[in-house]
Amino acid sequence: MDGDENVNKRQIAITRRDEFDHPPLHLDDNSRLCINCNRSIIDEMAMIEADPTCVRLNVLTQTASQTCVICNVQNNVRRLSIQCRVQVFIETNIYIPDNVRSCENHLDENGFFSKILLPALPPISKQQFEELFTYCDPVLQNGKLRYVSRKDLLVFLCKMRQGLSDDFLKVIFDYPSRQTVTIAVIDSTYAYIHKSNNFRVLRQSYSVHKHRHLVKPTLIVASDGYILTIFGPYFSDAQNNDAEILCQEFERDAETLQGWFQNGDIVLVDRGYRDAIPLLQRLGIDHKMPALLERGQRQLSTQDANDSRIVTKNRWVVEARNGHLRSVFKFLAQTINLQHTKNLNEFYRIAGAILNRYHPIIQMQNADPELAREMLQRSTTPNVVQARVEVDNLRLRNAQWRRLNYCDVADFPIFDLNYLKDLTVGIYQINLASSYIQDKLLRDNDEEFQLDQHFNEPGFLRIRLYSRFRNATRHQIFISYETDNRDDENAAHNLNEPINGYYCTCQSGARTLGTCAHVASVLWYLGFARHQENIKYPDMSLLNTVLDAADREIPHNP
Repeated sequence: MDGDENVNKRQIAITRRDEFDHPPLHLDDNSRLCINCNRSIIDEMAMIEADPTCVRLNVLTQTASQTCVICNVQNNVRRLSIQCRVQVFIETNIYIPDNVRSCENHLDENGFFSKILLPALPPISKQQFEELFTYCDPVLQNGKLRYVSRKDLLVFLCKMRQGLSDDFLKVIFDYPSRQTVTIAVIDSTYAYIHKSNNFRVLRQSYSVHKHRHLVKPTLIVASDGYILTIFGPYFSDAQNNDAEILCQEFERDAETLQGWFQNGDIVLVDRGYRDAIPLLQRLGIDHKMPALLERGQRQLSTQDANDSRIVTKNRWVVEARNGHLRSVFKFLAQTINLQHTKNLNEFYRIAGAILNRYHPIIQMQNADPELAREMLQRSTTPNVVQARVEVDNLRLRNAQWRRLNYCDVADFPIFDLNYLKDLTVGIYQINLASSYIQDKLLRDNDEEFQLDQHFNEPGFLRIRLYSRFRNATRHQIFISYETDNRDDENAAHNLNEPINGYYCTCQSGARTLGTCAHVASVLWYLGFARHQENIKYPDMSLLNTVLDAADREIPHNP
């Protein structure tokens, strides 16, 4: 049975052996088939080759209608165009049926999948499956060894990848009982679970933040997205905050965790780990965390805001890897049956191992030493616009401003999205821009974009934007830009920079490394969006279909 010409014959023999629940057999040059089995396999191969209707296709399907095939969400999804489906088939050899849908976040302006998503669409190859099978060791069950067959592995991967129900898997794979099905359920940072009849479990699994019952696993990943270790899951009540979980893990298994870190290593954490900082310091582990507001402080200083942006710029890889777990293994985004919760740690680690082995590493676009040096240099730049606003008290002195419409600032520089991405050091703020501008126009009850211009300086604007978190809060944005008729001595110095500076009164609005979402929204509208023929704003159809007891007026979309 050796040789490349016998590949199909070996595969059929292995499949038949699995169907009879025989233990896996290592094939070598001495492996043989009896005459009857050899003739039966040859006849089966001939029947397959002679069947003109037998065509093997990789088909990408959805487990639920009206959901995104990538992230499984239900909002703003649409069917893929024929051009997009052809592109996927040509580049990945995957056929996508015409009823498959995707949300707009995964599509470019032409309706195609972004290049970074295409490597994640194909399932693992035959060679990858065989390699993965070599890691499936026998498990002890009821006092004897139970061998993991290829069918067991296939069922497990189908469960993880497609989120199929146990009953459905039992039928299509012809399993006699639920107990023989390999079942896993894992979530990225939180795993939703059903309510328990045990009142203590009910209390400890309720998250006040999410207003749902869930448990929390935790990942430690490298800068390229490689998952170093996974621990948990923990309950989600107030006694199980992020800091307490980290401290508990170091107390429970300090040797394993300390094996990943050496004295002087840097750990990036968010503000939820602030109470664990003393522990990291005692262990000699350096940490970087976004800055916290002091008591009575309403805005971060420029330096603190810039340092926080450096941390979040590098910390996004863990969020991306968490997202990959939910998008690649769709079952992880579902609500978990309580009977599966006890297996969360083991299967979460299996899913992480599969991503480590077969999923592309995470690469930040244009990440190089030059970008790092530029970010560090910009992080030390003072915010001169903020200084001027505070010295001249421009937030309160309305007499120095005159009200204009957006069409009255024709000298505002025009730029493309690439310049805006460089200015904001990312795309998150740009993605929110259309929502902020739409909200301002609707809440101002005005079809024109209103702004203020300084009486004595044409290139200095003030704009008010509403907070997306609080109805009554409005932030003031101040922007200094280059005009064609500027004659001051600094104009020549900034010929290549159309935006001289900016400042916002929000919590992180004083930073000079990147911008807050409010500044980015104004720049996006004045310098880019208003010059485009078609700009898509968030859908407002729910306002026309869902009833409002307050009978508030429904505005028109800008």
